[in-house]
Parts: sequence; C-alpha cells; structure tokens
Amino acid sequence: RTPLDMIDLDATERIEIVRSNASTLFGNASGGVVNLRTGSSSTGTFVETKIQFGDFNFRKNNLIFGSLLGSSHLFLSASNTNFDGWRENSSSKSTQIHAVLESKVNESTNFRMLTSAVNNEFYIPGALTRAQFDADPTQANSSYLFRRERRENRTGRLAFDLYTTLSGNHSIDALAYITPKMFTRSERGTYRDFNRYHLGGGIVYAWAGEPTSFFRKIMVGADEAYQDGSSLFYNLVNGERGDSLRTNKREAAETFGLFVQTELSLSDHLYFTLGGRFDKQRYIAEEFAATVKRANVPEELIFDHWTPKLSALYRVSENHSLYASVGGGLEAPAFNEVDPPPTLPNVKLNILLAPMTSTTYELGVKGYVDFDEEILVSYSVAMYRIDIKNEIIPFNGGAYFFTAGRSQRRGLEFSGRASLPAGFSVGTALTYMDATYNSYANDLGDFSGNAVPGIPRTVFNSRLGYTSGFGLSADVGFFLVGNYFADDANTYSVPGSAVVNVSTTYEFTFGSFRGSVSGGVNNIGNIKYASSAFMNPDNTGAFLEPGLPRNVFGGFGLKWTP
Repeated sequence: RTPLDMIDLDATERIEIVRSNASTLFGNASGGVVNLRTGSSSTGTFVETKIQFGDFNFRKNNLIFGSLLGSSHLFLSASNTNFDGWRENSSSKSTQIHAVLESKVNESTNFRMLTSAVNNEFYIPGALTRAQFDADPTQANSSYLFRRERRENRTGRLAFDLYTTLSGNHSIDALAYITPKMFTRSERGTYRDFNRYHLGGGIVYAWAGEPTSFFRKIMVGADEAYQDGSSLFYNLVNGERGDSLRTNKREAAETFGLFVQTELSLSDHLYFTLGGRFDKQRYIAEEFAATVKRANVPEELIFDHWTPKLSALYRVSENHSLYASVGGGLEAPAFNEVDPPPTLPNVKLNILLAPMTSTTYELGVKGYVDFDEEILVSYSVAMYRIDIKNEIIPFNGGAYFFTAGRSQRRGLEFSGRASLPAGFSVGTALTYMDATYNSYANDLGDFSGNAVPGIPRTVFNSRLGYTSGFGLSADVGFFLVGNYFADDANTYSVPGSAVVNVSTTYEFTFGSFRGSVSGGVNNIGNIKYASSAFMNPDNTGAFLEPGLPRNVFGGFGLKWTP
C-alpha cells in the first residue's frame, strides 16, 4: 500500500544496482540500493511521445522533451496513467511531471536541479481469506469496500546537487532538497489528512589516489533529513470525511548520519574497504485537543547506532574476483510503526519499540567468461547471513507494531547472463533464503524457531531474449515465488506461484524520426496467485491479495531528433 510516487520508468534513463549492505554510504538499513536516474544521459534536443494501453482499461500517455541551452541541458517529462483495476475498489490514476536541468558551470563543476510534481490516487481492495481467494479473487474485502478505502498522495520536490573537483584529486558533492507532501486517506474507519514538509541534504568529500597507491580512496560525509507536519483524523461517513475531528496530532522525524570509508590496495590483487557510519533517529509526537491547538508537551523517541564496515576483494584473474564483507545497518521505522499499540492508551509514541539493527556477513565470487566473439557469460554467486536484533513486526494487519528479540536470515544468491549467437540472450537469478526467529515471544506465544513471515524461501526468475538486426526484439520471462507464511505462528500459508510473461517490440526509423510498436501478455497461463499478503492478519483471517490474471498490453512510441 506504499506507492513509489516519484518514479516514472518511462522517464528513467539509467538504473544502478548496488547489491548487499551499503549502509555506510547510502544510509541506515541499506541492504541494497536501486538508484534511478532521470534525464542523466540526454545531451541533445529531442521530443518523444508514448501511448500505452492494456486490459482493465489501462491507459498511459507520456510526453518527453530534451533541449540544449548553451552549456546546459533541460529534460522535461509529463505522464498521465489511468487504470480501472481488475478487483472491486482497485482503480488508480496518476499524473507526474519531472524536470531536470544539468549545467556545466566550468571545467571542474557540475550543477544539477530536479523538480517534480505528482498526484497519485488509488483505491485499496484489501486482503481476502483463503476461501474468498479460491472462490472469487476479483472481490474486495467487504470492510475496505464499505469504507471505500483509498489514498491520494500529492507530492512535490525541488532538489539541487553541486559536484566540483579540486586540485590534488579532491572532490566535493553537496545536495539539498525540499519535498512538500499532502496525503488524504480513507483508512481503518477514519478519514485522514496528513500535511508534511520534508527537507534535507548532505555533503561528501572524496580523495582519490593513484591505482597503485596504498590509499586508493577516502570518503567522508554527513547527511540529515527532517520531516514535520500535522495528522488530522475525522469520522468517516459513506467513505468521505465527516465533520467530527477525532485526532489532531503533530508528527515529526529527524535522521542524522556521519560516515567515513577508505579503500586500500595491498597488492595488485588484494583490496580492502574499511568504514563506519553513525546514525541518530529522533521521533516527535504532540497531540492536541480535537477542537483547539494549545501549548503541549511533545514526546520523543530516540535511536542511535554505530555501524562498522569491512570488506575484502581478491582478484583471482582479470575476469574473476572473490570477496568477503561484514556490514550492518539501523532500520528507520515509518511513523505508523512508532505509533503506540492500543494497550498503551496514554502515550503518543511506541515506547516498546527498540532500535532494529542488523549485521550482514557475505562471501561471494563474480566474473565473466568470454568464450569467443559471440558468447559472453557473466555470473555472480553469494552466500550470506544476516543477524537481526529487534525486528519490527506488524500486528492486526499492520494496525500496530512490536519488535521481535532476534532473528536470522541465511541464504544463497546466484545470477548469470549469457549473450549467445544469432541475437539471443538468457539471464537468470535465484535466491534461496532461510529466515528464522531465533528468540521471540509475546502474549500470543513463543515463536522461537518459526519462519519469519512474509519471506519466501525461493525466488527464481529467468528471461530469454532475442534481438534481430532489423529492429525486432522479443522477451519471455518466467517468475517463480515459493510459498511462505503470513503470521508468526506459521498457520497462514501463502501459496507459491509461477508466472510467464511475453513481450515483443519492433523499432524503425524514417528521416529524423524513430518509432516503436510493442505488445505482450502478462501471466499468459492465467495462473491464480497471491501478489502479496498481510502479515499477522486480524481475527477475520483475511491475508491474501490476489495478483493480476492474464492481461494483454500494447503501445506506440515516436521520437523526433533534429
């Protein structure tokens, strides 16, 4: 139920993936990073339009524009998406506008400004019991349907990034942003208005040595973010806001981090990375009488943690490397996770919530094999263990949260990709993970030794691709998710699924124009499966959220470059 409001893949030109724990540089609880860059590679003038459509009245229109302005480049993107949904109470619509201005101030300094405005409204059909799921997955949860459960998110963003290189291989990267947010929700029997302003920034200093020097790189940085605003809860009348204000609450949160990291070269084959990060999180809650705002005493909840980082890489040959790493992180809870449970009626913050920390141990090998000019195989294999203390656990379908004592993940990940003759390619990825509560008990029982809910043991996907020399490409994707439990007692089981998707695209050029026609079928076997589940469901036993049945999609695109 948490949308990625600011992401439009049609405006995304580059996606960078950082595997494993990278919290030293990227912030608390960072078990991996997906960095989507908008307008990062556009250097010329162009205009592009896209029209996409599909079953259940899916429609998306995009208009993208890029232009050179002296030593600067302007990138603009606008999109509108509508979807009727395939279940009751599941429609959605979204409008996004993004703009990026990149300027080369001088030979050593680059400036980047980003602005965005998003309006995203979506209805929530809710979870079903297993009997409802088997009988009719198109139905909505009756309570969600009666309340017309939905969310509307209106979000803006203004961000600046300044990067400059100094003499002696020194550089500084500084960023700042402000994000106003207005959320409205029909949720859990109340109508809710949230108003937030979110601002923050960071600065990183880096020094790069010679490739053969002992100190290859040193980075030092700091980042801080602060969010504040009001939360107003009204009574719900026929799915709309009533005239009775029940709760008037201020909610604020602050995160602050300091980090340092250095890369060392002990030889031409052996490299070490050492680092650490200090995080401090502060939550503030202040509740007022429903009809008047007066001076009040706010409550505070503070977490802090120091996370070390150590990794080693041994280059076996030019194409193959072994690595080992130890890292960790501090989880930053969402504000609904620090709300107090019903058993604590006289407090504003969840004093039972302890800081969730993790330590990750990983050992892996990666590389590639170039058999000849037509066959190239790359691979990555990793074994890992993650020890977690005070894992945040949802109760009553996410109405409130507690923390478990200790839990552990142990797993193996494999990925590989091969470029084959005649334009064919194949890629595959497999994750096997055993997630277990080591020590966890509450008023409902002792769950030590049980599987952690929400985590399938096996996730597998494979893609077979084909690209011709005359603009035709095709893709067949196979996605398998193993079964998993949805509750601490391991009584609610989410069935596994295997889904096959196919797509094809034809691209052509004429003069200054480049066009494309695409289409495909998702879930070609029309498999009934659960796309997600509610953890520790309420006493109705509703926990399964059905995934889309077979659906057909298509699209057209046209790009003009003078």
